[in-house]
Amino acid sequence: MWPAVLVLLLQTPATPPDPDEIERLEQEQAEAREQAEAAQREANALAAEIVALQTRLVTAAGRATANEQRALDIEAHIAELAEQESGILERLLSDREALIDVLAALQRIERGTPPALATAPGEAEEAARAASLLAAITPELQSRAEALAEELENLRSVRTELEAERGALMSTEDQLAANQAEIRELIAERRRLESRHRGDAERLADVAATAGEQARTLRELLETLRGMTEISPRFNPRRLIRPETIPDPVLRPEDGLVAARAAMAPIETLRFADARGQLRPPVEGPVVLAFRQDDENGDPIDGIRIRARRGGQVIAPFDARVEYAGSFNTYNGLLILSVGDDYYVVLAGLGAVYAEAGQSVLAGEPVGEMPTSGETAPDLYLEIRREETAIDPRPWLRTGTRSG
Repeated sequence: MWPAVLVLLLQTPATPPDPDEIERLEQEQAEAREQAEAAQREANALAAEIVALQTRLVTAAGRATANEQRALDIEAHIAELAEQESGILERLLSDREALIDVLAALQRIERGTPPALATAPGEAEEAARAASLLAAITPELQSRAEALAEELENLRSVRTELEAERGALMSTEDQLAANQAEIRELIAERRRLESRHRGDAERLADVAATAGEQARTLRELLETLRGMTEISPRFNPRRLIRPETIPDPVLRPEDGLVAARAAMAPIETLRFADARGQLRPPVEGPVVLAFRQDDENGDPIDGIRIRARRGGQVIAPFDARVEYAGSFNTYNGLLILSVGDDYYVVLAGLGAVYAEAGQSVLAGEPVGEMPTSGETAPDLYLEIRREETAIDPRPWLRTGTRSG
């Protein structure tokens, strides 16, 4: 029975299509295509705007870094001058008693009245002894007076230079404040732009938050993040676009919201593994605790500590995706950056964090700043890991990185 019905149905002529319905469907399809293209153009324009904004951030950070280097040099010179001033004052004070004795003897002689020619023999002998004492004292007094004059001139010169350096430091601090204000404005603008294009960043932020709740130590956090991001494509800096290669302000659709390497970036390679010895330090300052040295608790550290200025800016040492941003256990400000090829860069000890989980950042882009309070200068903790292995960061930093 069923085969006969099927044959009958197949032989029944189909209902002719409604021309109006076809036209309506074609119009809806065209409108949907136009909307998709408009959304893609908007996303590309937004991506290009963020790329340009990141490049401006790197440039602004470069100016701030130059001023921080200058401020550190001035502060070091001021410390040297202050030490010189202290040494001069100490030498002057050490000679004070001897100078007082010499001046007192000279004062006594000057108060005495020279004897007349017709005086008693005893008075003549006393006058002769006074004259002899004055003759003996005069060269020593002259020598001391010359040494005193030289020390006082040195003190005046040191204090004049100190005053000039303090003025230069104040001017540099003003420039730094202007740099930091500009950076904060650019960061706020970037957040405003990216709030319109969250998507993957929101998912990665959720992953990072979950990892932070599950882990107990920094090592566990890194391992958890690696495990939880296995389902998503690994960050690969080789996918980034150089701004100078963009022919127009519109990025290719397949690139989406990705960071572009700044034109002034010093690292020619796009692979972190090839960047050994070329990374810029994430913060200006000397290394005060080396890899595997014991910390204040007697435990060897897996990274290094860099002594920074209060409020000093912290930059990304390489193009990266932010895997974690925020507080974690004893780390008040913590950033974990994925730089490709299973390498991770850890920055801890920040007073303020600009970056957010899921963002892509450029080499040299500001990602936070150091604390501004505290009795001592703050330390930034820098760690580099490949999978589960900690690596000494010092050989990866540019030659000339300060030592404590």
